[in-house]
Amino acid sequence: MMYFKLMRIFLKENFSFRRLLGVDLKKSKGKAILLVVVLLYSLGAFLFTFGYMFFDLGKVLAQANLVEMLLMYLFMYVFSISIMMVLFRANGYLFRYKDYEILEPLPIPHRTVLFAKATVMLIMIYVGIIVFVLPIGFAYFYHSGFSFVGLLFFLIAFPFLPLLTTIVFSLVSMLIARLTSRFRKSNILNIILMLAVFIGVSAFFMSMNFSEDQNPLLNQQGFIKGLGEIYIPMMWFVEAVHNHDVISLIMLIAVSAIPFYLFLILIQPLSLTTNQKGVTIVTRKNSKPAKSQARPLFETLVIKEVRKFFSIPIYAVNAGLGPLLLLILGILSLVYKNKIMSFMSETVGLPVSIEIVVAIVVLFCLATVYTSAISLSLEGKNLWIIKSLPIKPQQIMNAKLTFNVLLGLPFAYFALVLISISFQFSLVDFLVLMLLATTFSLMISAIDSFVNLQFPKFEFMSDTEVVKQSVGAMVGILGGMAMIALNGVIFYFMDKAIAWQLAMAFVAIVDLLIFAFFMFLINKYSPKLFAKMAG
Repeated sequence: MMYFKLMRIFLKENFSFRRLLGVDLKKSKGKAILLVVVLLYSLGAFLFTFGYMFFDLGKVLAQANLVEMLLMYLFMYVFSISIMMVLFRANGYLFRYKDYEILEPLPIPHRTVLFAKATVMLIMIYVGIIVFVLPIGFAYFYHSGFSFVGLLFFLIAFPFLPLLTTIVFSLVSMLIARLTSRFRKSNILNIILMLAVFIGVSAFFMSMNFSEDQNPLLNQQGFIKGLGEIYIPMMWFVEAVHNHDVISLIMLIAVSAIPFYLFLILIQPLSLTTNQKGVTIVTRKNSKPAKSQARPLFETLVIKEVRKFFSIPIYAVNAGLGPLLLLILGILSLVYKNKIMSFMSETVGLPVSIEIVVAIVVLFCLATVYTSAISLSLEGKNLWIIKSLPIKPQQIMNAKLTFNVLLGLPFAYFALVLISISFQFSLVDFLVLMLLATTFSLMISAIDSFVNLQFPKFEFMSDTEVVKQSVGAMVGILGGMAMIALNGVIFYFMDKAIAWQLAMAFVAIVDLLIFAFFMFLINKYSPKLFAKMAG
């Protein structure tokens, strides 16, 4: 059947080791071992940290007889992550795929191609959300008591959870792409609209959490009712898994699968027309002539990274979400100070100070800034231009690293200033938090640069492959979480012996030493590795 043949080709194209990792593992056993170790450590550290957080939360909810709330958390993670993935993938998978010119002349019905593309996109979504689903699912079944029927219903329901989200935000993605393509500054407009949609959805659900005087976890019935009235499939999922309700499971499947199938049928003419038209490029008349402006070499290289960042919407939104969150969190700390403190004391119940929580949140946001892990790969076929210039490889890598630091650290400083004012941190506490943010940003930027240097991905059909599917992207995100876990372990043992400020300063020194080590590796091996790179 042609559908399965296309599926095999598309899956091989997206998930083959060479396409995914950018290197031939058979020709480099050393890199293969290093890569496996790094990925296993990063993934393990993330699963442990994320899983421990929800395992501890599950214990609290189980004591309050609210363990089904974990299923709502799981659903919300599936909902929000699928929104992000669909927004940046749907247009390229369904409405404007790169290989249309190759597939169009072939005797293959467009419906078959569209169904195969949609299936691959769903598989990518499942792979993206399963990392978050596994820890939460484990916490739920552990604290609620294992049930074979509940697990069976969970496994049956899981594939249908992101379908309605996929329908809505596929259309939103296509609409944004078509609207912005009419303007000269289409990339910047695309970034703004994408962020506006994501922030709008996030703000909507956050407003629901704070809609009552009580914390939502303490006012479960009102919280569930509010969510259920807006998005009933969430309640069907909870009822099916927690109460083994067969009717709810059937309703969830029917209301998700049938509209999704109709969606694929109805968008076929639109998909065909959009692929045929391609992207319209708008040019300006009577533009002013370009002016040549001399700048220092390093400044020019950093500015080049800035322009590259804003020229690729998926790159800007994925790597720039952390700074945006820091900006929002800093402002919200002034507005919702009392509610945040209430949430921590009454709901979370963590035996840590607000300063430690702030440190974790700031480091998390900085860890999501991973431009240095993929910026070299994004040079793609243009790498030969850089290699032909009289610029040392060390300067190129240092500029990419510097841009990563400049993208995240100023926003961390801004957030820490506002949070310190809001919660009245002492000067010593504020300076220690600033020190930790600085050394952590330097450390992860250096680690990401070294990973991208070792595992560049220059062969790709779209920028999405580099930003979302490359080794650099995986290590950039998971590695950042792993370094947070490492910092947490060091701080945990040091905090028992000395004041938390000194313990955190010690962690910052460790981060600085790791940064120095990777900078040494980058400066030492950059010339040799650049010489081996194709371009």
